[in-house]
Amino acid sequence: MANVTQHLAPASKPAGTYEEAVARLTALQAKDGPDVREDSRTRFWSQGQKVDHALVYYHGYTNAPPQFNILGEELCKQGYNVVVPRLPYHGLKDPLTTEQSRLKAEDMATLTQETVDIAQGLGNKVTIAGLSAGGVMAAWAAQFRSDVDLAVVISPAFGLPIVPGWVSSIFGFAVRHLPNFYIWWDPRVKEKIVGPAHAYPRFSTKGLEETFRLGKEVREAAKSTKPLARKIQVILSDFDAAVHLPTAKKVTAEWEQHGADVSQYVFAKDLKIWHDMIDPAQSTQKIDVVYPVLMPLLTQNA
Repeated sequence: MANVTQHLAPASKPAGTYEEAVARLTALQAKDGPDVREDSRTRFWSQGQKVDHALVYYHGYTNAPPQFNILGEELCKQGYNVVVPRLPYHGLKDPLTTEQSRLKAEDMATLTQETVDIAQGLGNKVTIAGLSAGGVMAAWAAQFRSDVDLAVVISPAFGLPIVPGWVSSIFGFAVRHLPNFYIWWDPRVKEKIVGPAHAYPRFSTKGLEETFRLGKEVREAAKSTKPLARKIQVILSDFDAAVHLPTAKKVTAEWEQHGADVSQYVFAKDLKIWHDMIDPAQSTQKIDVVYPVLMPLLTQNA
Protein backbone atom coordinates (compact mmCIF):
# COMPACT_ATOMS: atom_id res chain seq x y z
CA MET A 1 0.00 0.00 0.00
CA ALA A 2 1.54 3.31 -1.06
CA ASN A 3 2.19 6.06 1.47
CA VAL A 4 0.28 9.33 1.14
CA THR A 5 2.50 12.42 1.18
CA GLN A 6 1.56 15.25 3.52
CA HIS A 7 1.37 18.70 1.96
CA LEU A 8 1.19 21.10 4.91
CA ALA A 9 4.70 21.01 6.41
CA PRO A 10 8.29 21.16 5.17
CA ALA A 11 10.29 17.94 4.91
CA SER A 12 11.43 16.43 8.19
CA LYS A 13 15.01 16.96 9.40
CA PRO A 14 15.47 14.88 12.58
CA ALA A 15 18.01 16.13 15.10
CA GLY A 16 21.07 13.90 15.14
CA THR A 17 22.31 14.70 18.64
CA TYR A 18 21.05 15.96 21.99
CA GLU A 19 22.98 19.19 21.51
CA GLU A 20 21.37 19.82 18.13
CA ALA A 21 17.93 19.11 19.57
CA VAL A 22 18.46 21.55 22.44
CA ALA A 23 19.73 24.24 20.05
CA ARG A 24 16.61 23.87 17.88
CA LEU A 25 14.37 23.90 20.95
CA THR A 26 16.09 27.04 22.23
CA ALA A 27 15.37 28.69 18.88
CA LEU A 28 11.73 27.65 19.18
CA GLN A 29 11.53 29.08 22.71
CA ALA A 30 13.00 32.34 21.42
CA LYS A 31 9.77 32.87 19.47
CA ASP A 32 7.98 33.43 22.79
CA GLY A 33 8.09 37.22 22.84
CA PRO A 34 7.22 39.73 25.57
CA ASP A 35 3.53 39.45 24.71
CA VAL A 36 3.49 35.80 25.89
CA ARG A 37 2.49 34.97 29.45
CA GLU A 38 5.43 33.82 31.55
CA ASP A 39 3.66 30.57 32.45
CA SER A 40 2.66 29.87 28.85
CA ARG A 41 6.04 29.72 27.14
CA THR A 42 7.27 26.55 25.45
CA ARG A 43 8.27 24.15 28.24
CA PHE A 44 11.20 21.75 28.41
CA TRP A 45 11.71 19.33 31.29
CA SER A 46 15.24 18.04 30.69
CA GLN A 47 17.40 15.24 32.03
CA GLY A 48 20.45 17.08 30.66
CA GLN A 49 21.21 14.40 28.09
CA LYS A 50 19.56 12.10 25.58
CA VAL A 51 17.61 9.42 27.42
CA ASP A 52 15.55 6.36 26.56
CA HIS A 53 12.28 8.27 26.26
CA ALA A 54 11.24 11.69 24.99
CA LEU A 55 7.65 12.95 24.93
CA VAL A 56 6.13 15.91 23.10
CA TYR A 57 2.68 17.14 24.13
CA TYR A 58 0.48 19.51 22.07
CA HIS A 59 -2.06 21.54 24.03
CA GLY A 60 -5.57 22.31 22.87
CA TYR A 61 -6.86 25.23 20.81
CA THR A 62 -7.14 28.41 22.99
CA ASN A 63 -5.24 26.67 25.81
CA ALA A 64 -1.48 26.81 26.53
CA PRO A 65 1.45 24.70 27.82
CA PRO A 66 0.39 24.85 31.53
CA GLN A 67 -2.37 22.39 30.57
CA PHE A 68 0.26 19.65 30.84
CA ASN A 69 2.31 20.90 33.82
CA ILE A 70 1.44 18.18 36.34
CA LEU A 71 1.90 15.36 33.84
CA GLY A 72 5.09 16.90 32.44
CA GLU A 73 6.65 17.13 35.88
CA GLU A 74 5.70 13.55 36.69
CA LEU A 75 7.10 12.24 33.41
CA CYS A 76 10.32 14.13 34.07
CA LYS A 77 10.56 12.38 37.45
CA GLN A 78 10.22 9.09 35.57
CA GLY A 79 13.26 9.94 33.42
CA TYR A 80 11.62 11.44 30.32
CA ASN A 81 12.74 14.49 28.40
CA VAL A 82 9.46 16.37 27.93
CA VAL A 83 8.64 19.18 25.49
CA VAL A 84 5.37 21.13 25.48
CA PRO A 85 5.46 23.67 22.63
CA ARG A 86 3.25 26.73 22.61
CA LEU A 87 0.97 26.77 19.59
CA PRO A 88 1.35 29.93 17.48
CA TYR A 89 -0.78 32.88 18.68
CA HIS A 90 -1.56 31.12 21.97
CA GLY A 91 -0.62 31.91 25.55
CA LEU A 92 -0.68 35.69 25.00
CA LYS A 93 -1.15 38.09 27.89
CA ASP A 94 -4.32 39.52 26.37
CA PRO A 95 -7.01 36.82 26.76
CA LEU A 96 -9.20 38.60 24.20
CA THR A 97 -6.46 38.77 21.59
CA THR A 98 -7.51 38.59 17.96
CA GLU A 99 -4.15 37.05 17.02
CA GLN A 100 -5.58 33.51 17.29
CA SER A 101 -7.50 34.11 14.05
CA ARG A 102 -4.14 34.04 12.21
CA LEU A 103 -3.53 30.36 13.01
CA LYS A 104 -3.15 28.16 9.92
CA ALA A 105 -3.10 24.40 9.42
CA GLU A 106 0.39 24.87 7.99
CA ASP A 107 1.52 26.44 11.30
CA MET A 108 0.27 23.41 13.22
CA ALA A 109 1.77 20.87 10.82
CA THR A 110 5.11 22.70 10.74
CA LEU A 111 5.25 22.86 14.55
CA THR A 112 4.46 19.15 14.71
CA GLN A 113 7.14 18.33 12.16
CA GLU A 114 9.69 20.55 13.91
CA THR A 115 9.08 19.16 17.41
CA VAL A 116 9.06 15.52 16.29
CA ASP A 117 12.42 16.29 14.65
CA ILE A 118 13.68 17.80 17.92
CA ALA A 119 12.46 14.81 19.92
CA GLN A 120 14.64 12.46 17.88
CA GLY A 121 17.66 14.01 19.57
CA LEU A 122 16.11 13.88 23.04
CA GLY A 123 15.12 10.23 23.31
CA ASN A 124 15.81 6.82 21.83
CA LYS A 125 12.03 6.32 21.75
CA VAL A 126 9.65 9.14 20.96
CA THR A 127 6.09 9.55 22.22
CA ILE A 128 3.83 12.22 20.73
CA ALA A 129 0.62 13.20 22.56
CA GLY A 130 -2.01 15.89 22.25
CA LEU A 131 -5.53 16.93 23.21
CA SER A 132 -8.24 18.42 20.98
CA ALA A 133 -6.43 20.51 18.32
CA GLY A 134 -3.28 19.01 19.82
CA GLY A 135 -4.91 15.62 19.36
CA VAL A 136 -5.22 16.38 15.65
CA MET A 137 -1.52 17.29 15.61
CA ALA A 138 -0.67 14.00 17.33
CA ALA A 139 -2.84 12.16 14.79
CA TRP A 140 -1.00 13.97 11.97
CA ALA A 141 2.32 12.78 13.40
CA ALA A 142 0.91 9.27 13.74
CA GLN A 143 -0.16 9.24 10.10
CA PHE A 144 2.96 10.71 8.53
CA ARG A 145 5.99 10.07 10.80
CA SER A 146 7.58 6.62 10.88
CA ASP A 147 9.97 7.69 13.67
CA VAL A 148 7.17 8.09 16.21
CA ASP A 149 7.18 5.09 18.54
CA LEU A 150 3.90 5.95 20.26
CA ALA A 151 1.24 8.52 19.35
CA VAL A 152 -1.37 9.26 22.02
CA VAL A 153 -4.35 10.95 20.37
CA ILE A 154 -6.71 12.45 22.96
CA SER A 155 -10.17 13.78 22.04
CA PRO A 156 -9.03 14.93 18.57
CA ALA A 157 -10.96 17.88 17.12
CA PHE A 158 -11.67 16.36 13.71
CA GLY A 159 -15.04 18.04 13.44
CA LEU A 160 -17.99 19.74 15.05
CA PRO A 161 -19.99 17.86 17.68
CA ILE A 162 -23.10 15.95 16.54
CA VAL A 163 -22.52 16.50 12.81
CA PRO A 164 -20.36 14.18 10.64
CA GLY A 165 -16.97 15.08 9.22
CA TRP A 166 -18.27 16.02 5.78
CA VAL A 167 -20.54 18.65 7.36
CA SER A 168 -17.52 20.06 9.20
CA SER A 169 -15.80 20.27 5.81
CA ILE A 170 -18.72 22.32 4.48
CA PHE A 171 -18.49 24.49 7.62
CA GLY A 172 -14.80 24.97 6.89
CA PHE A 173 -15.45 25.95 3.28
CA ALA A 174 -18.07 28.47 4.39
CA VAL A 175 -15.87 29.95 7.12
CA ARG A 176 -13.00 30.44 4.68
CA HIS A 177 -15.25 32.69 2.62
CA LEU A 178 -16.89 34.57 5.49
CA PRO A 179 -15.48 37.19 7.87
CA ASN A 180 -13.93 35.83 11.05
CA PHE A 181 -15.98 36.04 14.23
CA TYR A 182 -15.55 34.87 17.81
CA ILE A 183 -17.63 32.48 19.88
CA TRP A 184 -17.52 32.44 23.68
CA TRP A 185 -16.80 29.06 25.23
CA ASP A 186 -19.55 29.97 27.72
CA PRO A 187 -21.78 32.74 26.33
CA ARG A 188 -23.55 33.07 29.67
CA VAL A 189 -20.49 34.58 31.38
CA LYS A 190 -18.27 35.46 28.38
CA GLU A 191 -14.85 36.74 29.51
CA LYS A 192 -15.74 36.08 33.18
CA ILE A 193 -15.60 32.33 32.58
CA VAL A 194 -14.18 30.32 35.48
CA GLY A 195 -11.22 28.34 34.21
CA PRO A 196 -7.52 28.43 33.41
CA ALA A 197 -6.07 31.95 33.44
CA HIS A 198 -3.74 30.88 30.61
CA ALA A 199 -6.61 29.92 28.28
CA TYR A 200 -8.70 32.16 26.04
CA PRO A 201 -12.42 32.51 26.90
CA ARG A 202 -13.46 32.54 23.22
CA PHE A 203 -12.35 31.03 19.94
CA SER A 204 -11.95 32.26 16.39
CA THR A 205 -14.01 30.58 13.66
CA LYS A 206 -11.05 30.97 11.29
CA GLY A 207 -8.68 29.29 13.73
CA LEU A 208 -11.10 26.46 14.40
CA GLU A 209 -11.55 25.85 10.68
CA GLU A 210 -7.78 25.56 10.27
CA THR A 211 -7.75 22.84 12.93
CA PHE A 212 -10.39 20.99 10.91
CA ARG A 213 -8.31 21.50 7.76
CA LEU A 214 -5.33 19.83 9.40
CA GLY A 215 -7.64 17.03 10.51
CA LYS A 216 -8.95 16.64 6.99
CA GLU A 217 -5.45 15.79 5.74
CA VAL A 218 -5.27 13.05 8.37
CA ARG A 219 -8.77 11.76 7.62
CA GLU A 220 -8.18 11.61 3.88
CA ALA A 221 -4.88 9.76 4.31
CA ALA A 222 -6.39 7.33 6.85
CA LYS A 223 -8.98 6.19 4.31
CA SER A 224 -6.37 4.54 2.10
CA THR A 225 -3.05 4.23 3.92
CA LYS A 226 -1.61 2.69 7.04
CA PRO A 227 -0.31 5.27 9.54
CA LEU A 228 3.46 5.30 9.89
CA ALA A 229 3.75 5.51 13.69
CA ARG A 230 4.75 2.24 15.33
CA LYS A 231 1.90 2.33 17.86
CA ILE A 232 -1.16 4.54 18.34
CA GLN A 233 -3.29 5.02 21.45
CA VAL A 234 -6.60 6.85 21.05
CA ILE A 235 -8.33 8.19 24.18
CA LEU A 236 -11.90 9.47 24.08
CA SER A 237 -14.79 10.24 26.43
CA ASP A 238 -18.35 9.38 25.53
CA PHE A 239 -19.39 12.43 27.60
CA ASP A 240 -17.41 14.76 25.31
CA ALA A 241 -19.78 17.21 23.62
CA ALA A 242 -17.09 19.44 22.08
CA VAL A 243 -15.98 17.27 19.15
CA HIS A 244 -17.50 14.72 16.78
CA LEU A 245 -16.66 11.40 18.43
CA PRO A 246 -17.86 9.16 15.56
CA THR A 247 -15.25 10.72 13.27
CA ALA A 248 -12.46 9.97 15.76
CA LYS A 249 -13.72 6.41 16.11
CA LYS A 250 -13.94 6.07 12.32
CA VAL A 251 -10.32 7.15 11.86
CA THR A 252 -9.31 4.67 14.56
CA ALA A 253 -11.19 1.88 12.79
CA GLU A 254 -9.57 2.77 9.45
CA TRP A 255 -6.13 2.65 11.03
CA GLU A 256 -6.95 -0.79 12.41
CA GLN A 257 -8.20 -1.99 9.02
CA HIS A 258 -4.85 -1.03 7.49
CA GLY A 259 -3.02 -3.20 10.02
CA ALA A 260 -1.77 -0.50 12.38
CA ASP A 261 -1.00 -1.27 16.03
CA VAL A 262 -3.76 0.89 17.49
CA SER A 263 -5.73 0.75 20.74
CA GLN A 264 -8.70 2.79 21.91
CA TYR A 265 -9.71 3.70 25.46
CA VAL A 266 -13.09 5.35 26.01
CA PHE A 267 -14.19 6.85 29.32
CA ALA A 268 -17.79 5.81 29.98
CA LYS A 269 -20.45 8.51 29.69
CA ASP A 270 -21.55 8.17 33.30
CA LEU A 271 -18.07 9.26 34.47
CA LYS A 272 -18.81 12.72 33.02
CA ILE A 273 -15.31 13.34 31.70
CA TRP A 274 -15.39 16.60 29.74
CA HIS A 275 -13.49 17.41 26.57
CA ASP A 276 -10.47 18.97 28.30
CA MET A 277 -9.70 16.03 30.53
CA ILE A 278 -6.11 17.15 31.23
CA ASP A 279 -5.96 20.77 32.47
CA PRO A 280 -6.24 20.71 36.29
CA ALA A 281 -7.41 24.33 36.23
CA GLN A 282 -10.64 23.46 34.41
CA SER A 283 -13.62 23.84 36.73
CA THR A 284 -15.08 20.51 35.56
CA GLN A 285 -11.82 18.59 35.88
CA LYS A 286 -11.61 15.07 37.30
CA ILE A 287 -7.89 14.41 37.24
CA ASP A 288 -8.34 11.94 40.09
CA VAL A 289 -10.19 9.76 37.58
CA VAL A 290 -8.29 10.65 34.39
CA TYR A 291 -4.63 10.74 35.42
CA PRO A 292 -4.45 7.17 36.83
CA VAL A 293 -5.71 5.97 33.43
CA LEU A 294 -3.72 8.41 31.31
CA MET A 295 -0.25 7.97 32.81
CA PRO A 296 0.07 4.23 32.03
CA LEU A 297 -1.16 4.89 28.49
CA LEU A 298 1.39 7.67 27.99
CA THR A 299 4.22 5.49 29.31
CA GLN A 300 3.24 2.11 27.83
CA ASN A 301 6.42 2.07 25.72
CA ALA A 302 8.66 2.55 28.76
